[in-house]
Amino acid sequence: MDKKKLRYAILKEIDDGNKVLSEKDFEVDVETFDNAVNYLKREGYIDGIPYGGNRPILFEGTAYLTEKGENYLEKNSALAKTYRGLKEIRKWLL
Repeated sequence: MDKKKLRYAILKEIDDGNKVLSEKDFEVDVETFDNAVNYLKREGYIDGIPYGGNRPILFEGTAYLTEKGENYLEKNSALAKTYRGLKEIRKWLL
């Protein structure tokens, strides 16, 4: 599983307005998903992430991209060309 692709996919989904996200959407385990979201928050790519039970929670209206997150999406145009959304996520993350 490619961590960079997972991080990109999370950012892209948030940018597209899909703010209700979980590990199930990306077909990864809880730890992998939480680590990716925590990384994105810690590095300043996203904000508005509440925590419950020591886990990040992405539900309607909370998460948003920072300017740094928007720039990340713009700079990774190679990933943008291949990303087809959550329906094809499993194959894309390999």
